[in-house]
Amino acid sequence: MNNEDIANLISAYELAISEAPNIDMSNIYPVYPEAISNFMRILQSAPWVANDYQPSKIQEILMSIESGSFKEVRWVLTAAARSERFGDGMWAKIFNEKMLDPVIKRLKQLSNA
Repeated sequence: MNNEDIANLISAYELAISEAPNIDMSNIYPVYPEAISNFMRILQSAPWVANDYQPSKIQEILMSIESGSFKEVRWVLTAAARSERFGDGMWAKIFNEKMLDPVIKRLKQLSNA
């Protein structure tokens, strides 16, 4: 992972956040704007996907994300990307509540260190 990867991820996240109001929740399954789907695809590919992530650790990591490592940030991002598999509308919740803002903030801090 390099600074360009981080910059691209942050840019994709900001675009996805801006599209959150356009999530269509009128049917049984949410329909996501392309910017959100694209961001989640990025999270599921190198260098962001962490196949060794531990779902049981995600809440603990989030409680102390201000001191999280690159590995822990990747674990949280992987969990976010996979969350829609376990509950329709989870991505909508993530974006509408800006749940990844602290994670992205930590990623920025780590990239400037």
